[in-house]
Amino acid sequence: MPAGAVFKCTIDFSNGASFDPALILDNPATPLDASVLADAASDTLDVSQFVLSAQIRRAYNRTADSFTAGTATVRLVDQTGLFNPANASGSLFGKILPMRKIIFDGVFDGTTYALGAMYIQSWKYTSPTGFDPAYVDLTCVDGFQLLNLAGITTVSGGSAGQTTAERITSLLDAGDWPGGMRDISTTATTTVQADAGGSRSTLSACQVVEATELGAFFINQQGYAKFLSRNDIITLSGGAQTTFSDTGAAGTVKYQRVSFDLSDFGLVNQCTVTRTGGTAQTDSDASSISTFFTHSRNRSSIAQTDADALSQAQMIIASRKEVGNDLRMESLTIDAKDGSDSARVEAALDLDVFSPVKVIQTLEGGTVTSNTIITGVGYDITPNSFFTTFTTAQPFASGFLLDSSVDGLLDEDSLAY
Repeated sequence: MPAGAVFKCTIDFSNGASFDPALILDNPATPLDASVLADAASDTLDVSQFVLSAQIRRAYNRTADSFTAGTATVRLVDQTGLFNPANASGSLFGKILPMRKIIFDGVFDGTTYALGAMYIQSWKYTSPTGFDPAYVDLTCVDGFQLLNLAGITTVSGGSAGQTTAERITSLLDAGDWPGGMRDISTTATTTVQADAGGSRSTLSACQVVEATELGAFFINQQGYAKFLSRNDIITLSGGAQTTFSDTGAAGTVKYQRVSFDLSDFGLVNQCTVTRTGGTAQTDSDASSISTFFTHSRNRSSIAQTDADALSQAQMIIASRKEVGNDLRMESLTIDAKDGSDSARVEAALDLDVFSPVKVIQTLEGGTVTSNTIITGVGYDITPNSFFTTFTTAQPFASGFLLDSSVDGLLDEDSLAY
């Protein structure tokens, strides 16, 4: 079997939040505008050879319609005492501390793909008796943890009329998030009220803006705080699809397994959005209520106008009033260890949140096709296996996109605000 994806794990023992990955030309793991021209950090250690298992998750909470903190667990074998924090003669003595940086990559056919960049919350060292070697379990979390711990009160520049992207920038400034670790939308048009101040975490303040925009705020694969406007989401989710199938037919990528969830989870047919100081704005769909009973959602907003609040309620109803094919597929798993199909390995390493996918399932009565959007990515890795699992959902932000086979369907997709 041809070699597929190879897992690479690097620990950065230096202080500070910044990963500062050195720019490497033609390497998607260190893209332009998200890397620095510099030598590699001097205090890093490639621990790939010690990895017994790794589970990495970057997820979307379908109940809250918001991204959650990315997490990872890594088990390293320790046959020499290298990772024993009490080993005074070890080269890592004094360096094994909480909140050290850890970087996950996948390497295939000479190309490195970023899988995650996090911080080690804990090192749990276990030393069995007998012939079994010692091992250390690392519990890791992404930059959401730092933003959640960074309390803020007043926000410099948090005046009325800022766009949501400008407010996110002001909040990250207030929380001392590194300026070089940001990827902020340039297409946001919704404007927000003056920041009300008060004690809260930087993360919670950013998530209020995320909800007001119907956008997305998360930590990306390189460890950067990323904010997408709803227009960005619509553009990404309406782009070129990657087609998966259970047969691996020409033009498709063969998947390992797929799961479906036909339920009313995520259904919204009555929505009320109330901005601070404004009048509650409600939209509903009588046909959906008649079919599925009332599924209501109440949301708050810091938008400047009631018109924006009403538009948000209308978009939520338009995207969530039906239980259709787009809501059925729950997850898709593909094998990245088998390198016999380079397209499959590249998809496993390169696809990310808001990438559109089509999944073809062969049944006795014919084929079933599902069009959906990736909203979460997980990797389950051992020395002998490498599986990528994409979780899917229908984001609130959806609209009619010209020339899109996904979001450009007459009588099915609505114009976004």
